[in-house]
Amino acid sequence: MEELRVIAGGLFEWCIPGNVAAGENYQIVDVTEQPNPGLPEQDFWLFDEAVVVHLNYRPDGTQINRELIQDPHIETYLAWRDLALESAVPFSAHRT
Repeated sequence: MEELRVIAGGLFEWCIPGNVAAGENYQIVDVTEQPNPGLPEQDFWLFDEAVVVHLNYRPDGTQINRELIQDPHIETYLAWRDLALESAVPFSAHRT
């Protein structure tokens, strides 16, 4: 499994080391001190290059809900995924 996080201003990493130890490929795009490469602010999951779920949050960072997007413009989400992966570093490299 691969997971990618775009962060600004610090990483809430309480679960990431355990996920990495379990074999998850965790990638980080840190836009704290560099420009956002063109990624959306909306957090989303992309499954099987076809299913999109938005994760919606309150201003304090707590999750409100998860929203299955009906008929997403999948090419846009695939492009965002590819852009994020091009800009990402492994979690282990980000921590150093």
